[in-house]
Amino acid sequence: MPHGSSPLSGLWSVRAFQSVTPPIAVLIVDDDRAVAEALSAALALEGFRTAVVDGGYSAFRTPQALTPHIVILDIEMPLCDGFAVAAAMRDSGRFSATPIIAYSSLAEADVMGRGKEAQIDAFCRKGISMRCLLALIDHLAPVQAAAI
Repeated sequence: MPHGSSPLSGLWSVRAFQSVTPPIAVLIVDDDRAVAEALSAALALEGFRTAVVDGGYSAFRTPQALTPHIVILDIEMPLCDGFAVAAAMRDSGRFSATPIIAYSSLAEADVMGRGKEAQIDAFCRKGISMRCLLALIDHLAPVQAAAI
């Protein structure tokens, strides 16, 4: 494997991620409500607790009780793109350490440079198998081992 490449497809970040207690809470930020709701339903079937906001800075208007373990963020949105949202999240106390997955129809190469600048942790292309997204979620929000 080349130096600096990740064994997990789409993983950009090398930081350590805190383990979480299930159910894993996922915030989906996407201006296409149908896409967001379909993703939410698919993740709910996998046991995740999901919330959907319709793009941009709506994530900051969700109640504190809905602070997620992970954010799935569309990149191409009107008014403010996913890069601006991710940068604002990193500057906030609430989302500063929350793992962010860029979820876009764009190619990873077209998103990576600005995505890393905005401190986005990973990328998954829309329309690809859910396996990629689920593997990234498992890595970015690892489930805490049960105490015996």
